Amino acid sequence: MAVRFCLLGSIEASVDGEPVDLGPVRQRSVLAALLADANRSVSADQLIERVWGTRAPQRAPGTLYSYISRLRRALADAGDAVRLSRQSGAYVLAVEETAVDLFLFRRLLARARREDDDGRAAEVFEQALGLWRGEAFATADTPWFNTLRESSHREKRTAEWDLTDVQLRLGRHTELLAGLFDRVRAHPLDERLASQLMLALYRSGRAADALAHYEDVRHGLAEELGIDPGPALRRVHEQILTEDVALAVRVPPPAVDPADQHVPIPRQLPASPAIFSGRDAQVEVLCEALVRADRHTPVAAVDGVAGVGKSALAVHVGHRVEEHFPDGQLYVNLRGAAAGATSLTAHQVLVRWLPQLGVPGAEVPADAETASALWRSVLTGRRLLLVFDDAVSAAQIRPLLPAGRGCAVLVTSRTVLSTLDGAEHVHLEPLTESEAVALLARMVGADRVAGDPVAATDVVGFCERLPLLLRIVAARLAARPAWPVRAIADRLAREHQRLNELQAGELSVRASLAVSLREAGEGGERVFPLLAVVGAAELDLPLAASLADLPWAEAERLLEQLVDARLVDSPAPGYYQLHDVVRLYAREQAHQQAGTADPDAAPRRALHHYLALAGEASRLLDPEEWTNLGMGAPIAHPAGCTLADRPEASSWIDFAAPHLPSVMAELTGRPELHADITRCVLAVYPALAVRDRWQELIKLNTIAVRTARDSDQRALEARSHNLLGMAYGQTGRMDESLAEFRCASELWEALDDRHQLARASNNLGILARLRGDLLEAVRCHERGIRLFQEAGDDNGRARALTNLGVVHQRLGNHAEAISAHECAIEIFRAQNDQYRLGQTMGDLAKAARLAGRYGESIERYEESLRVVRRIGSRLNEAEQLWGLAHSLYDLGERDAARTRWRAALDILRDCGELTDAEAQRLLADPVPEPPAAIRRNQ
Repeated sequence: MAVRFCLLGSIEASVDGEPVDLGPVRQRSVLAALLADANRSVSADQLIERVWGTRAPQRAPGTLYSYISRLRRALADAGDAVRLSRQSGAYVLAVEETAVDLFLFRRLLARARREDDDGRAAEVFEQALGLWRGEAFATADTPWFNTLRESSHREKRTAEWDLTDVQLRLGRHTELLAGLFDRVRAHPLDERLASQLMLALYRSGRAADALAHYEDVRHGLAEELGIDPGPALRRVHEQILTEDVALAVRVPPPAVDPADQHVPIPRQLPASPAIFSGRDAQVEVLCEALVRADRHTPVAAVDGVAGVGKSALAVHVGHRVEEHFPDGQLYVNLRGAAAGATSLTAHQVLVRWLPQLGVPGAEVPADAETASALWRSVLTGRRLLLVFDDAVSAAQIRPLLPAGRGCAVLVTSRTVLSTLDGAEHVHLEPLTESEAVALLARMVGADRVAGDPVAATDVVGFCERLPLLLRIVAARLAARPAWPVRAIADRLAREHQRLNELQAGELSVRASLAVSLREAGEGGERVFPLLAVVGAAELDLPLAASLADLPWAEAERLLEQLVDARLVDSPAPGYYQLHDVVRLYAREQAHQQAGTADPDAAPRRALHHYLALAGEASRLLDPEEWTNLGMGAPIAHPAGCTLADRPEASSWIDFAAPHLPSVMAELTGRPELHADITRCVLAVYPALAVRDRWQELIKLNTIAVRTARDSDQRALEARSHNLLGMAYGQTGRMDESLAEFRCASELWEALDDRHQLARASNNLGILARLRGDLLEAVRCHERGIRLFQEAGDDNGRARALTNLGVVHQRLGNHAEAISAHECAIEIFRAQNDQYRLGQTMGDLAKAARLAGRYGESIERYEESLRVVRRIGSRLNEAEQLWGLAHSLYDLGERDAARTRWRAALDILRDCGELTDAEAQRLLADPVPEPPAAIRRNQ
């Protein structure tokens, strides 16, 4: 499927050559804002700022959701070539970068600047500039887009001037003059343009005009800026005055024939890997970078975690391009990550290599700087491939880099050698699952893998798709030919011995990770084991700072050292991930250090981190429910972190929710923390409920019931049973919900807590309604209303009134339903309980529709939508859209109704409540059946 996105002009898209209708200007701007950061996450707040600027309307979040949904539908024909997804509160538009003209433009520029043939370079520059169709990001007019537009046009201008340099070297000075005069008029004081125009005039026989133009520029610089021309422009002026022959069009000198040197041609590359799988895209990028050299030495740098296959890739690529380097290939392992070894210095490498190129060993200078200068001289005129494997830093290889054209450099390192000027950087990720299974099959035998493909998939998962780990497993299986693949998979599944399984002969994961940890420095070595204390695969900076008991800035500095050492990944600023094998190694390190400090200190700080931020998030997202929990003010965060507002609270809870159950389960091994674990689970309930995270709540409250019981906290145990019952009810597990509510009621009866009994009665009423026993539901809710009133809990009474109104709707008692909902709305509005106000307005809207009052129903639904969008309750928004669609349909507005049904299904799909296929099946009916997520609350 050929997809193309155009940003260098009007914002457009096409699929297989057919234009895509991208909708109104603002919707196109949303697409452009995502494309500008293609394959990277962009938060909703960032999108709003980019598309609306600093004065976004209050409805901007809701409008953004609508635009995202429409763009998904518009791009549906692109299939897997374009994926617009939501991840941790942000959006990611996944697309091949060359499908976006802006990125294709930049890639072509990089290619042109690497080209060693000026003719081909000119062609590629022209191809890149031909992508422009007018003003970039046309029609998008916000501060962010304006800044991006200016930056893009600067890139274009620089490319035009680079092309002019190439064309001047090709002798096209005459045809350049007209365009150069136009540019000079637009940029009269630009010295680079002035130099180009002067050179073109001089080569066209107009030396006097060239000198006159210099005087014009010199006068303008003095008058307007008070400066003289720079050295480059002054040198061109002097060369014209002296008719310097260097200004003539030059022909490159012929290469030196190495045969005349009478030196054996070095062929030092190790044997190409016998088994090499995957990496097709990276191989092509590296081959192109090394072969299509620019006027300087091309450098390609491969980085990645230990065991990802950097060395194998480098050797494979070296053999692929060796025919382009007739003077030989030099290879050295710099031992940057060799366990127990000292890395080589540049001078040690030169002592080895200079004699290979004809310098007698006795004549190699003892001084490193002199040896480096001799090295650069020896390389002049040669075409050599230099492969530096396992470098520690850019400084280690910088003295070894050639100075002129002809040679190429390929370097591997665990860290990104970001200070290596002009390098083509290639980051290696683990193999894909299919590539990893294919590699395993080639190493242990296709029949062995085909005999149990599930076991093979498990093995590559436990090996995290890293070639080194797969080689270790393959070596173990090769030594045990009678073992099926399932045998090693089962052994790897046991976390406590996985690292023991991942060693064979000289190959060891521990040894490899130990080298990386040493590179992280003393501070990094101290922090690293603490990251495994809570068992979370992903951490944010506040949690890491809490674990390490450090200020934020110091914790971030040490974490970034771990990132540089490739022990930790950083998918976004302030967020960190550990691969499973690295996490297990960190846990080993933590056990080894257990006797040196209080073993409970870090887990306790981690728990207080969650307890503090859970309380902050719940207080911000559902203040009424937080008050009803009776937990007081949230505790102070151990590292001083706070959540400023509702969006920040929503963002944090969405990040923390997937990890919380495993973290709390990990901490249950410490009985002294059980009471705080229970409090943490209770504290996070309001925030998770607002964000519709019911599966996480089931897991968490199951843990809380056990920890409350173990710590003899009967009141907390009752609350945990009650919240677990509510979570079960929200997911349709009615029998389990009833059992939990009954446990809570029995405990509260024993404790004689009338207020909590009111809650239990209200919950039992909800369950009776969901089971179809409407008269029992009325009885329970009326009892709950009385008990809440006796306790002076107006918010609880309003909730019971809302639930009573829903039951009356089911019974057909429309007047009673409307009355109950209106009383509840009055209380929620007085208390500014926005979450329940939005829900109850939707219930009132439905009651009005059932009573035949369609106009009033539509007004109420729209009012409800404004509230739920403001608080960010996505499932609630889908429910209100569904009800609004029915009201519009009953009123005869069928197109409008289908628009709302479709929007509701888009939300449910984004939330993982149904698949694309299920949504399409529902929309095939004129009046869609409500999906399970909607039916649960009806």
